[in-house]
Amino acid sequence: MMLSRRAFLTSSAALAIAPALPSIAAPVAAPAEAAPATTIWVGGHDGEFDWRPFDATSREDAARQLLAYHGRDIDLDGRPYTLEDACMSLERAHKMDGLQVDEIRSHHWIRAGFGSFCERCDSECFAFDGARVISGEVVCQECVTITDLLADGDDDDAQERLVEIMIDEECDEGAVFSILVRDNDMSVITPEFWIKCLGEARMYT
Repeated sequence: MMLSRRAFLTSSAALAIAPALPSIAAPVAAPAEAAPATTIWVGGHDGEFDWRPFDATSREDAARQLLAYHGRDIDLDGRPYTLEDACMSLERAHKMDGLQVDEIRSHHWIRAGFGSFCERCDSECFAFDGARVISGEVVCQECVTITDLLADGDDDDAQERLVEIMIDEECDEGAVFSILVRDNDMSVITPEFWIKCLGEARMYT
């Protein structure tokens, strides 16, 4: 008599060979993604460059830390200040999560989309205005050079910048070189790149 699989597994024969049957591993749950060691908020006075990072579990916690840091936790009547009272703002800085507050440097602010000081001219600069991080250094849009752009992998902007200079100098290569050598590492500008830019510039002169 042929036994169905269900009938066989419930039979005494199945009980006899059960120890020899391979066990089927239970599915292993995927490990939960570990939470970052810190949750960073940044805040300060509106329109001022006094913003600081805070590790806080919530917006309310971050606001308390921010107000206390500036000594604005309570007013003269003993009432709690609000951010609006103190003309302050607070934002989450997701790209800073995991960093300790005392580890946060200028380049972290720019990479997170905020502002910092240019490390070449010390002017205020912002990510949305073209400030970049070049080899760990914050550089404002005005101080970024062609070789900075090439080092940052932005060949298109570097080419546009060099073509503009060549057009302004009517493709006088000596004059262009004299301008570039002031603040560029000329060894980074390859002959191929130079010729490509010169060819494009000549189309407009």
